[in-house]
Amino acid sequence: MREAILEGKSKYVVRDAPDPVPADKEVLIKVRYAGICGSDLHTYYEGANIRHGHEFSGDIVAVGADVKGWEVGDRVTAESHSWCGECFWCKRGETGLCENLYVIWAQIPGVFATYTKVEYNRLYKLPPEMNYEEAVMVEPTAVALHAVNISGMEIGDNIAVLGLGPIGQLIARLAKLSGAGAVYATDLSKSRLELARDVVEEVIDVSAVDPVARILDLTGGRGADVVFECAGAIAATQQSLALARKGGTVVIPGVCLHPVETMISDIPLRELTVKGTVFFYSAEFATALKLINEKKIDGASLITSVMPLEDIDEAFRKAASGEGGKILLQP
Repeated sequence: MREAILEGKSKYVVRDAPDPVPADKEVLIKVRYAGICGSDLHTYYEGANIRHGHEFSGDIVAVGADVKGWEVGDRVTAESHSWCGECFWCKRGETGLCENLYVIWAQIPGVFATYTKVEYNRLYKLPPEMNYEEAVMVEPTAVALHAVNISGMEIGDNIAVLGLGPIGQLIARLAKLSGAGAVYATDLSKSRLELARDVVEEVIDVSAVDPVARILDLTGGRGADVVFECAGAIAATQQSLALARKGGTVVIPGVCLHPVETMISDIPLRELTVKGTVFFYSAEFATALKLINEKKIDGASLITSVMPLEDIDEAFRKAASGEGGKILLQP
């Protein structure tokens, strides 16, 4: 098979490799499409040679001896992570906080390759009417859905979404679907602002308009009930605390790897709630698949580029530019 491997920072090499062999509880999947996630960009920049890609769709081509309920030819996608089932958090049902999650994560095969292996208990069958491209969007939709679920947003709330990459786009759509009174979204990218223009009440180009001043004005000086920081950027993180109303909530699905200087006293003095999230629960993955299949979330409209695996470096540079929506690779 062909697989993409990092050789140093910001440099993929596509090479020949042996076809993987599924273990007893695994299936072998021929990958149709694989999505580039923001977390993949962090790995790319750092040259971390672990697990390449986790959003995908494909066809089962072989099954392990102990696999039940799955057959060769089934069209599938799968949860991106697994958990131990034994730790404090797993026993509480909080599998996204599993003590061993990142150790297990690093051991799961990536999907920037012709084939990948998956434990059968992480699989989901694609409905007949769902195409492979849409199926790649199930995983990021589950991530966005979890962020909305933990936010505590209520019907009629004013919502601010800072950063309109794929997760921000999906959170904006899910917030509207959940009954938000108004959604205001910010970004630097003209193309990403356009993707959200017909979805939210107002898109705000932060290169031309002060987002804090504008959203405060739109909310009568009160601020947003819930702010989602999806950019993973210093400025957006600072703005998120300034934008939340007294007693409001800030949810941070964006991963900022730089120190952020902020007035932490804003949190107690204004009784803010701040939550972070990067994963999801299994029930949310199933719900995400259903929402896309029922066209309540139009995942396909967020796919702006499809490129062959051999062009993976170009695809990553395109993703890093912040232009467009979801970029898919086609092994």
